[in-house]
Amino acid sequence: MTVTQSARSPRRRAPRNTLNPDRILDAAVVLLDRDGAEAFTMRALAAQLGVGTMAVYSHFRSKEEISDAVAQRLLGEVELPAVGEGDAREQLREVCRSVFRLFADHPSALQLLTTRPMRGDEAIAVIDRMLGLLRAAGLDRTDAARAHVALMQYTVGSALWNVRRERALCEDGLRERVRARLADLPPDRYPALTDLVPELATAQDAGMAQYELGLDGLLAGLIGPIGVSGPIGRAGLSDRAGRSAR
Repeated sequence: MTVTQSARSPRRRAPRNTLNPDRILDAAVVLLDRDGAEAFTMRALAAQLGVGTMAVYSHFRSKEEISDAVAQRLLGEVELPAVGEGDAREQLREVCRSVFRLFADHPSALQLLTTRPMRGDEAIAVIDRMLGLLRAAGLDRTDAARAHVALMQYTVGSALWNVRRERALCEDGLRERVRARLADLPPDRYPALTDLVPELATAQDAGMAQYELGLDGLLAGLIGPIGVSGPIGRAGLSDRAGRSAR
């Protein structure tokens, strides 16, 4: 009786002395974006690199240390305008767009930055620049802080919604099943929804354009219409929040 060996090809290992922190972080970004933070382990990362697990430990002490390094590397992709150059409102819009684009392109950044404590100068630099631009746009101290939180909540939430929706729609036939379900809704029970199904589908698939529509509306409410400095009607966010709570 002849015993045949498995046809599985042996794992191709990286050449000696070629592993370095940059290669490890490159592989970590690929792994995190593809499989998510839940599947990210040192063993999986080593397999992605084609090395033994201990080779990764020779450059990073833990998975958490790699996760922090990945988050800071990705945050470094956010484009920050130079201080004092151009219109504060438009610069703030561009910073928000850059953050949204980062989260949309790298779901790993979205997971890491919303589940781990903030570390590193890159994250601090983004927050500092946004606060500075809000102050330059005419908001007082309290309003600038509250507006920054509102903008980040909207940006993170929008990116998360887009990422999860795209992943869900990747399931076989799900997009068609959703469309069929909407087409079968009774107009007498859901008149507004059935009337606007095509427009709603377009808006849901609009990506950055849809995010920008909401961003511009949010900026108009926080800062004021274009050409008007300070919050609309000069009523601060804290004043309006206090009235809403009463």
